[in-house]
Amino acid sequence: MAESELERAFGTLAEALTLTETEIGEEINLIQQQIEQLQERVVELNTRQGTLSHDRESIAEMYRRYCGATGQPVEF
Repeated sequence: MAESELERAFGTLAEALTLTETEIGEEINLIQQQIEQLQERVVELNTRQGTLSHDRESIAEMYRRYCGATGQPVEF
């Protein structure tokens, strides 16, 4: 009888470990998906930042061209 109780105890322990392993695997998959989403977001934001930097440079150039150093429009 002690042997069957021991077998049941090991069976229960094995089930618990399998369940825990499955839960950990699912959690790892979720984290990997979040990492991929964050990497995509970083690429998107870097692209936007590059666009904003270019726009800022273009505006500064137009300002220098049309307003000059005095801040007043340049007469042509």
